[in-house]
Amino acid sequence: MIARVLPPGFSESEFERAVEAFVACVGADAVVTSAEELTEYRDPFAFGDPDEFVPSLVVMPASVEEVQAVVRVANELRVPLWTVSTGMNNAYGGPAPRLRGSVLVHLQRMNRVLEVNEELAYALVEPGVQFFDLYEHLRANGHRLIMSSPDLGWGSVVGNYLERGWGYTPYGDHSAIQCGLEVVLANGEVLRTGMGAVPNGRSWQVHRHGFGPTPDDLFKQSNFGIVTKMGVWLMPMPECYRSCFLSLKRESDLGPMVEILRPLLLQGIIQNIPIGGNALAGAAWVGSRRSELYAGEGPIPREAIGEIAEKLGVGWWTLRFGLYGPEELVDLRLRLVEEAFAAIPDAELVSRKYRGDATADEVDPVDRIQLGIPGLETMQMLEWSGGSGGHLDFSPLAPLTAGEVTRQYELFQRVAAQHGFDNMFVMLIAPRAFVQTFMMIFDTGNEQQKAAAGELYRALMREASQEGYTEYRTHVAFMDEVATHYGWNDGALARFNETLKDALDPNGILSPGKQGIWPKAMRSRA
Repeated sequence: MIARVLPPGFSESEFERAVEAFVACVGADAVVTSAEELTEYRDPFAFGDPDEFVPSLVVMPASVEEVQAVVRVANELRVPLWTVSTGMNNAYGGPAPRLRGSVLVHLQRMNRVLEVNEELAYALVEPGVQFFDLYEHLRANGHRLIMSSPDLGWGSVVGNYLERGWGYTPYGDHSAIQCGLEVVLANGEVLRTGMGAVPNGRSWQVHRHGFGPTPDDLFKQSNFGIVTKMGVWLMPMPECYRSCFLSLKRESDLGPMVEILRPLLLQGIIQNIPIGGNALAGAAWVGSRRSELYAGEGPIPREAIGEIAEKLGVGWWTLRFGLYGPEELVDLRLRLVEEAFAAIPDAELVSRKYRGDATADEVDPVDRIQLGIPGLETMQMLEWSGGSGGHLDFSPLAPLTAGEVTRQYELFQRVAAQHGFDNMFVMLIAPRAFVQTFMMIFDTGNEQQKAAAGELYRALMREASQEGYTEYRTHVAFMDEVATHYGWNDGALARFNETLKDALDPNGILSPGKQGIWPKAMRSRA
């Protein structure tokens, strides 16, 4: 029998009182209490003890009023909450709470697309809306609009945007295209940001700022409130879309690729968020298993990577990007891109052209995500290590220059090899910076592989921070340590966040420990 987990400091009787109070808020059918069912809310890719981060209870409010009621109960009884939208933040902990025994507030029942405005190209959604849901809503209602989606479409639009996630259309910087929030604060009060604060206002989803400070970013990757509505900007459907793949033959082509790509992005010739990777990432993308490609011991050596690339017909480096707009303009953009990358010997650029309103059935699966068509294709990467695949992602951010990219590549090559992992190097690329998503893929049934992934992650944190790199997003297990990397001026940012936490949430009930921000009474835990 699975042991019951209680919130810190709670007795059985105190917790039963809390359960009754939450049932009164949302109804018995919207409360999960059994220890067996609660195991579903652990980290699905746990690399350590799977019971380290588990909730004591799950409550599923279906309205803003029910969220308010839950928050008020938590304040009255001093129960820590941990909020998730759909709980699909896998590789970063999934739905698992940072503080063991927290009550999980699962917002999946708040799943309405409240408004789509085609003329002004925006939507207003609740946190339970998945990318699949928004896409189907747009298509079913004939809207000539394109959304941006991350690789896996099963996640929450709101949850991904709040975690500063990425997609692959010209609107792929998701945090930048959020416009207007509704937030339940720790005291149960409802706040609307920006122009939403205007009674009967008409501009909530069309202008990101208002009068005075704009607090939207304070509710991203934070524990200052519970977001219940979000405005997101959508892309008008282009006449034409062209999916492009650049293949480069040599490992040394990485630096030249970056130096050519950056001006194309800054000038707006390439409009979206490209993704690039080495041959091992390319092999995993197409569903290859490591054991089919290399039989030797230890990490795959550099000399074998070229052979793997040739066998699979992928480059040592592959860059995927998209071009959008009137067909004549897209063709001109393609010509400019081809001319630029022709400076790299043996570079190959292939592309496919589609109508902007092409359906999923009309678009090759590898091209869909850049047209805002969500999917689950990248799940096949988890086949790499065999068994039941899981992954842990290390996601540092750095300037987009050849020197920085090469420096980071060599750093990860060295540290990964020391811990027995292949250097699966993947980059999400913005005009001035790139996020290196280093994927540690492991068999979730192999305790040795899981432990090794955790050790590699810790080593990468240490080594990268010494070189001036740190993450923009991390697993719940590492939030405290990553927060210390933002320690300029003796931790001025941490003190600022703690001041806000104490003012907005004096009882410390909202997501204790998220992003390393702890309430005053728990700071000794960090």
